[in-house]
Amino acid sequence: MLSLNSKSIPGRLLTVAAFSLVLAGCNKANSEMTNPVIKPVKLVEVPDLQAQQLDSFIAKIDATERAALSFQVPGEIETVEVQMGEPVSKGMVLAKLDPTDYQLAVDARQAEYDLAETQLKRAQQLMKKKLISRDSFDQAETSYKAAKVALHQAKTDLQYTVITAPFDGVVSLSFAKAHEVVAANQPVLNVIDNSVMDVTFTIPVSYTEIYGLDMIRNGQLSVSMDSHRQYVIPAQFKEVSTQPDMDTNSYTASVTIQRPEELNLLSGMSGQVKLVNTQKPNHYRLADSAWVEKQVQSGVVMRFDPQTQLVNRVEVAIDEHGNVVSGIEKGDLLVEAGVANLMDGQQVKAWTREAGI
Repeated sequence: MLSLNSKSIPGRLLTVAAFSLVLAGCNKANSEMTNPVIKPVKLVEVPDLQAQQLDSFIAKIDATERAALSFQVPGEIETVEVQMGEPVSKGMVLAKLDPTDYQLAVDARQAEYDLAETQLKRAQQLMKKKLISRDSFDQAETSYKAAKVALHQAKTDLQYTVITAPFDGVVSLSFAKAHEVVAANQPVLNVIDNSVMDVTFTIPVSYTEIYGLDMIRNGQLSVSMDSHRQYVIPAQFKEVSTQPDMDTNSYTASVTIQRPEELNLLSGMSGQVKLVNTQKPNHYRLADSAWVEKQVQSGVVMRFDPQTQLVNRVEVAIDEHGNVVSGIEKGDLLVEAGVANLMDGQQVKAWTREAGI
């Protein structure tokens, strides 16, 4: 008995091993059946096809109203009351000259005027009594008129020793300091009105040949500054040149904006003028790899449902240039790459770029 059992042990081991291999193969097959490989696909989101078509032009801001201020008489600056960037209001005193010499001139001219006035009144009385000649009276009258003019000029010169703000705005530049001696009409301060501002930009001739200048004159315009991109400022068309610049082959145009109170906008800042292009059709162009089928006026693409993780065939209309004009909506996720061998209703997963790739 012992000898017989010993001989049959190897055979039994082989049987068990073979049975185990069969079970392992079945389990692997079952695993493959229950856990199929889900194909990754590259997706692209459809933009808003109904959104306004905007054309952008590089622009620079400038003041609508500006003033270069100076004293109209020479002298030594007594005070400069403001600094660059400081807001000012109309009539505010900005700078003063030392008024001493001009005040003395007024006092002297006033004395001369008072004397001439007294002499004229006396001459009038004597003339009525015919106690002086006509020539003497005329001389007294002429002296009075000259003294009156001289007094007016002296008072005017005294007023010219003060610079005041011509309008509400901000000091953009300062050229002089206290105790400096300046000549008449030498620049001292620049003031700009930064509540209403101009924005200048250039329009390529090629653009106007396609769309015309009337679309710009009558179009919906807005401005965004490079330093404040989150703000969209409504703009009004102001003017456009009738002849293009030969060096840049472009027209120069400008719009006017009302400065938002929370923004500190200054001349020279850069931004963009944006124009709603009513002549440009809304369309969307897909990559060639996204098409399952593509004919002259229609095509088929695969749309991904993020809820079910399934793709479905969608027929879309296309124009003569191959742009999608209907059949899909904003936010739709389309398979941009990997449509080959996809079936309608197949489960897929969105392909994501791995780190370092």
